[in-house]
Amino acid sequence: MSIFLSLMALAVITVLVMTNIKDMITIGKKRETRDEKIKRIMAQKVRKPIQTSMEIQRIDEKFRKPISIESKKINEEVINWNTSFLKSMEWKRYEDVCMEYLRIKNCDANVTCTGADGGIDIKVSDKNGNMLAIGQCKAWNKPIGVSLIRELYGVMASERIKVGIFLTTSIFSKEAIEFAKNKTLLLIDADEFVKLINGLDDISKSRIDHVATEGDYSTPTCVNCNVKMVKRVTKKGTNAGNEFWGCVNFPKCKKTMYVKI
Repeated sequence: MSIFLSLMALAVITVLVMTNIKDMITIGKKRETRDEKIKRIMAQKVRKPIQTSMEIQRIDEKFRKPISIESKKINEEVINWNTSFLKSMEWKRYEDVCMEYLRIKNCDANVTCTGADGGIDIKVSDKNGNMLAIGQCKAWNKPIGVSLIRELYGVMASERIKVGIFLTTSIFSKEAIEFAKNKTLLLIDADEFVKLINGLDDISKSRIDHVATEGDYSTPTCVNCNVKMVKRVTKKGTNAGNEFWGCVNFPKCKKTMYVKI
């Protein structure tokens, strides 16, 4: 394939990924500015020719990673998602759900690193590993401040990534929302993510339900050892009697987490 055709193919797949991600923007109409509304309308105008063009579909299939639902066990009961259920997940299971949602939306999404606070970086790439979007998940109870959004935007700028996605079990501060305006940043809070999941078709919904509820989804995972933690009680000091999560590999691993109240 010539350099020109390669660039054309990359441009097309970028538009396709942007179109899938646009589904997440329409939920956030309460934050929609005039410029964002224009972008959304333009995306809707190009969606029809993209879907009807067989040539573009062939390029799309060439670059995107195929999804196999036969290999997954589908739950018989469909979960009615709400924010309480979302917040009941431990940080790693929440991130798995975020990854599965992006894959359902035909994004080749993969974890690039795991942080000490339970956050991850997600990369959405084409077949050749070229990143088209980057994202982050935070299973927090407190609001997401502007500093974390600036940090994600800084990575986008340094890596020349056009789209940034931030998903959280919490909400975003006013400063964070304001900073994201007129930028290709998608801020998905708990309420919006629940609406997006409940809006999936039955097969996709069952698929993400299975990822969410398989096994123990509430006990937190140690960020260092990738194993389930155990509940312990502080024996002395000012916090004596308080419960916390500790790694099973203690004292080799001394990672702890607060017990959610």
